[in-house]
Parts: sequence; C-alpha cells; structure tokens
Amino acid sequence: MRVILACGGTGGHLFPAIALAEALRDKDEKCSILFIGSKKGLEEKVLSRYGFPLRTLEVYGIKGKGIFDKSFSFLKAGLATISSVGMIREFKPDFVIGTGGYSSGPVVIAAKVMGIRTAILEQNTLPGATNRFLGKYVDRVFLAFPETVRFFRTEKVVVAGNPVRKEIREISKLKTQNSERKTILVFGGSQGAKAINSIFLDSLNYLKDRFDLHIIHQTGEEDYERVMEVYDKFQISNFKFQIFRFIDDMAGAYSKADIVICRSGATSIAEITAIGKVSILIPYPYASDNHQEVNARYLSDKGAAIMLRQEDIKGEKLAEVIIRLYESKNELQEIGERALKLGNLNAGSIIAEEIYALGS
Repeated sequence: MRVILACGGTGGHLFPAIALAEALRDKDEKCSILFIGSKKGLEEKVLSRYGFPLRTLEVYGIKGKGIFDKSFSFLKAGLATISSVGMIREFKPDFVIGTGGYSSGPVVIAAKVMGIRTAILEQNTLPGATNRFLGKYVDRVFLAFPETVRFFRTEKVVVAGNPVRKEIREISKLKTQNSERKTILVFGGSQGAKAINSIFLDSLNYLKDRFDLHIIHQTGEEDYERVMEVYDKFQISNFKFQIFRFIDDMAGAYSKADIVICRSGATSIAEITAIGKVSILIPYPYASDNHQEVNARYLSDKGAAIMLRQEDIKGEKLAEVIIRLYESKNELQEIGERALKLGNLNAGSIIAEEIYALGS
C-alpha cells in the first residue's frame, strides 16, 4: 500500500502522524509512505531521524490575522491545493490521511477531488473548523475521544485514540521513584511556552530548600537564552539542570520524570496517559475554542492530572502543588495509575487495520 500523511507545523500534528506511519509499517514493512508538511515547521528536522521522505507546501494559518493577511493565506491555500495535486499524481497513493496542521487541508481536499480514499485524525476533544469541514467528505474520521463523536456523521467515525510513537510506548509504566533526587520534566509543546517557562522559573525560589531536584526543561528556540540566564543565577547544590531548546529524545526525558509540567495539547496528553505519568497541565489560554482547557479537564475531572489555569497561577502556587505531590506519595502514585487507565497504546494499530481494510 502507498500512503500520504499530511500534517504540519507543530509536534502535536507531526508526532501522531509518525506514530501512525510506524503502525502502518509494522503491519506491512513494504508500505510506502510520504509525508507532506509545511516549509516552516518541525517536519524536516524530525522526520530525518525516522527516515521518512518529506515534501513541503507553503501554507499559513488565518487565526488572528487581518483582512489582507487572511486573503493572502487563502490564496496560498489554493496554490497549495494545486501543488498537492502534482505531488499526489507523482506518488500515486492508495490512501491520504490528514493529521492536522496548515498543510493537511489542501492535501486532503486535493486527494478527495482526485477520487482517492481519505481520512482525518482529530486528536482533540473539540475539533477545529478545518476538520469539521473535512469530516463531511472524507471516508473515515478517526477520533481520540468518544466525546468528539457528536461533531461528525457516526457511520464514518472510529474512536481509536491518539497514536503514540513506538519509543514512547516502550517506556514502562510509572513507578514512584525511590531516589532522593526527584525529577521534573517541563515543556510547553514542541515550540516552547514563555509563560510556562516563567512560572516554573519563579517556582524554583520556593522549591530550592525543599528537595534535591533534577530538572529537564525544554524552553523552545525563542526563549532559550533568557531561560539559561535565569538558571545560571541559581547556584544551588541540590539542583541539577538539563536545559534544551528542543528535546530530541522525549522518550528518555519521560522515562526519567516523575512529574511532567506542560501544555495540554492532545499529543502530550496521549503520551502522558500511555505511560502513566503524573502531570500538571497548564492549558494554552488562546487555543481555538479553548480546546486545551477542555483536554485538560478531561483528565483532571477523572483525577488523572492536575490542571492549573495560566491566568490563575504564579510560581508560588505551582511550587505548592509540586510540594504537595512529592510529600504525598499516595497521591503521586494514584494520579499516575488513573492516567495510565485512560491511556491507549493500540491507537496506531487500530487505525492502521482500518486503513488497510478500506484500501484493499
């Protein structure tokens, strides 16, 4: 089988596509896969590690832009759709799957017009406008959450979960660490989050006399220098710091952490629950339809994570939550166990089975 995976921009769209590509290859090692992504995203850097070929489109988002910029973005989307037709003709796929991002729409639309089977993967509890539109025309809609079914025609829907990369799935289930040095993993998504960086750095002032800490911190490219300057000022013998612009080995970082502090994008939630990690989720407050808070509440309402709204917290509040978790080993363990029960290690294989059944 020949499959195009259209995604782009951020890790939240790219990593589920990689996980699905791995699942397709696990079922048939001869499966030919082409990624089509955006020119300015993570795709080129990340996909080279996995050995998947990539073609790129020049597409941009429209959210929060003025009339002129929106018109330019719509023009680029039209041109990207035309470019997609050429890429599809050249690759001759049996199936085209969109996993979100700016390049997903033009590729899926082009494939549908050309009579090729199509599907989308919606990772969030609240689908975005593009996927709601595409969902009317594609052959299958794969969902991460049962709550999302109401937005699509039920005969097209498969609730499969959100695919998680093989290296993440292979991490063993969380166990409370016995070492005296406790490990916190901090990241704001693949592009970083300045607000989370600032809140966490402030929290260190309240944590420095409480624990021996190992901190693994992904800052994002733009905030790296500022964050490093702050860490350089912390001359604290009981703190160990590992600071990265971007963590290539996220599986290794997860495996060391007993608390994860991050945004509540769908991919982060899928990874955290798949391996039963305790998380403090700080939703991005400007996400479309506030979907990150909806994602976070899905876990926090079930006692599987702690949600803190960005506008409601400062470093002292975050430190209080961290201290409470570390001083109550039962709570730390119970949250991890509840998270693990919500995880799904088989999402990729479920989707792959359906794709092969439809494409045969």
